[in-house]
Amino acid sequence: MDKRLFVCTKPYQYLLARLIKHGCGFEHCDIVILNHFYEAGDFSYKVRETGIWDKVLFIDDGTLDQFKLRMNPVRKFVFYHSWRKYLPASLADISHYEEVFLAHDFVAVEYAIIRKFNKEGKRSYLYEEGFGNYINNSTHTKWHMRFLKKIAPWFGLPGGYFGSLKWITSVWLQRPELIMSDRKNPLRNKTKALPISFKEYLQMPQIIDECYRIYPELYEIDRSLKDKKSMTIVLTEPFIDEIAERKNYLEEILARVDETVKDKITPIFFKQHPGEQLSLEGMSEQVVSLPKKLPIELLYLVMIKNDIRKVNVFSFGSTAVLNLFDLCKSDESLDIFIIESMGMMMEDELISTRFRELAEKYHIRFETM
Repeated sequence: MDKRLFVCTKPYQYLLARLIKHGCGFEHCDIVILNHFYEAGDFSYKVRETGIWDKVLFIDDGTLDQFKLRMNPVRKFVFYHSWRKYLPASLADISHYEEVFLAHDFVAVEYAIIRKFNKEGKRSYLYEEGFGNYINNSTHTKWHMRFLKKIAPWFGLPGGYFGSLKWITSVWLQRPELIMSDRKNPLRNKTKALPISFKEYLQMPQIIDECYRIYPELYEIDRSLKDKKSMTIVLTEPFIDEIAERKNYLEEILARVDETVKDKITPIFFKQHPGEQLSLEGMSEQVVSLPKKLPIELLYLVMIKNDIRKVNVFSFGSTAVLNLFDLCKSDESLDIFIIESMGMMMEDELISTRFRELAEKYHIRFETM
């Protein structure tokens, strides 16, 4: 059977996996959903209920990747090359698959799947994980660690750029031109465009219906925006969990948003990152907390349905900013504010800086707050 396997670790990736399946006309496909985000098990159940996939596999790989982060380079080398230990038992036999599409090459289970497919002479492709596909994700500051990360792919280890492993045939992206125009990017000859645009995909009636079935919360958001002409979205990040005065920090963000937007009536939607552990509590009645598992890009469906004319987005640096820019692209409809914060760890601040550079390269107009 001409069958394909997809693997995803967060809801946004599922949208792109579904886009590739639809855009390429792939009929028989299975999908693996890893337990890397809030309520991933419930999400996999709802995906299964759509009937789109031949088989939906939910795999809980525990804290395997957190454990890996604490390793020195030698131990990490041994860890990755012991990949057979991390290969899910359900994928011991892949004879019925022709190829696999994954979002990462550094997540332990995904790495093991890549090695398994390569061992059996089958192709592996990466598809867009997020804005991390367009930047160097290495946050090492010591020269020898930066050097080791640069040469890691020579030794079969993931590098600073997603998809740098030699076993990855190509990387499928929304904006391949951003990589192809960068002479320093080692992936410039491995990238290719998605089969259809994300905007075209989200305008398909079949896809809209599927999204509302998987995320019935969209109906409630519709109701909250009835007769409104604008909306405000605040995107938070996992590092906020670690801030000692977290509640005060969030209230300060809200105060700055109020000061900027000057609208006490329209709901302010707070969308937490799927990796955040703590919930939002005791916020203003104006604040609407969105489900962590809801890809913020799906608010585009709500915007179209309710004829929203103005969108304000506040973010520390997020894939959603790039996507909303493309989806809502017009001169006056979208205002973007990138939050700079003393509360960030050095690694988070470095990635945030690279995001701002990427946004400028993509000609996104934004203000820094």
